[in-house]
Amino acid sequence: MFTILHSILLFGFVGVTSLLLLITAAHRFRMRQVLLSWPTGRFFGLPVWPTAFLGLLCLFMVVALPGERSFATGLFFGYLVGGVFWLVSVMLASAVVVTGFGISRHRRGDGIAWEQIVDYFEVEQGARQVYVFLYGDERGRRRRFELVVPPRHRTRFRHIVRARLDARIEFGTPQATGKKALEG
Repeated sequence: MFTILHSILLFGFVGVTSLLLLITAAHRFRMRQVLLSWPTGRFFGLPVWPTAFLGLLCLFMVVALPGERSFATGLFFGYLVGGVFWLVSVMLASAVVVTGFGISRHRRGDGIAWEQIVDYFEVEQGARQVYVFLYGDERGRRRRFELVVPPRHRTRFRHIVRARLDARIEFGTPQATGKKALEG
């Protein structure tokens, strides 16, 4: 009885994670003109929960497989497949994607088009490099969009940003005011 219930739960887990992977992959591959992409996981670029699940699963496999239960191999394989589906779908969903149209962070549900951006600047916070984009939302209010760029993508991202924005955003010379304006 326990084996049947466990198998039903396992099929449900694999079914849900495969559906999640299918939907996430369809959404990700529907994006056009992808120029750059990187994962945003907190554990060496991997999402924490699926990675922890797969780590615990591997630990249990090492401990339990030498036993004499014949059904354990099939169950562990099913959990491994479901865990891999979960890991890949979360990695696709949480990635930052830079396209020819703008920047998107799917998991957080935010993104900006290049045309929305009115100004930007780079900030170094220790080893991290953060790009801060100022843009106007649909109501005309000014908003901030902060993006941490990994070291291996900094040069390419900087080139993309400069190619998309520097020609459109005018960086004028500062206006002199007060006493300096009268002297000049």
